[in-house]
Amino acid sequence: MKWFKKWFAKKCKEAWENSQYSMEDSIPMTKNQVISRSNSIETIGMNFTVYRASGGYVLEHRMYDRKTDRNIGGLHVITDNKDLGEEIGKIITFEQLKM
Repeated sequence: MKWFKKWFAKKCKEAWENSQYSMEDSIPMTKNQVISRSNSIETIGMNFTVYRASGGYVLEHRMYDRKTDRNIGGLHVITDNKDLGEEIGKIITFEQLKM
């Protein structure tokens, strides 16, 4: 069982070292300095998902409110006889004006 502990410790050490200096996540500057890359924008945005429903679409939206520290969400129904893109634009504008 001693060989397993040595092997496991070696693999853990390798994984730890590889995760700290991965080229995908960070740029190594010197031995002790690392600059991390961010894959996201540092602002709060609106997330929405469009679901196909019988007779039209359902748009679910979510937005984070810093003042109350809560996620605000809601649903909107878009019928088939309306232009989907135009209605999504109206919903986004309406929800932004509410904030």
